[in-house]
Formats: sequence, structure tokens, C-alpha cells
Amino acid sequence: MKKLSASQALISDLVAASRILAAHEVLDAYGHVSARSDKRPDRFIMSRAVAPALVTAADLMELDADSEALAGDKRKGFIERYIPGGIYRARCEVMAVVHSHSPS
Repeated sequence: MKKLSASQALISDLVAASRILAAHEVLDAYGHVSARSDKRPDRFIMSRAVAPALVTAADLMELDADSEALAGDKRKGFIERYIPGGIYRARCEVMAVVHSHSPS
């Protein structure tokens, strides 16, 4: 697993959030949750393209201000990663974003 510029607490919370939101059917196989890095506010953390119910700390990726994985991380990310990236760039007070596919 690549070293993320985020605290262990944030990493644990992000994994838990993914699994809890999936268990409560807020997220389906294609939804995801991301969080702004608490050590590098110009970056955010989200999982690679994997179902949220299966997310582990090893699945988390660090993305830059342009929503691109840091150099060397070749794992496939969610195409929707540009949505939270744009929100984090525009709104410095936003610390987490959930992207879901609501049945309604």
C-alpha cells in the first residue's frame, strides 16, 4: 500500500464510511465517498474503482487538485473522481463528498 498523506484516523474513517453507507444502501456498487487529506488540504483520498462494501485501507488512493492519482499509482480510479475534485477546489471548507446513485 502506498503511503497516503492522511492520518490513520482519517483512513479508518473513510473505510468505515464506505462500508457503512453501502450497508445502509446509500451507496451501490458504483458510489463512493472521499475525504480531503487532513495533512495535505490540496489533495483528497478515495478508493480505487471497487465496490464501497469491499473497501479496505489498501484500496485508498491519493489524488491531486486535478483529480489525478499521484505519480506511480496506476490503479483504476472512479471516472467520477472529477466531481469531488471540483468541489474540493471550489470550496475549501468541504472535507468530504459522497457520490451516490439514488434509485429515485
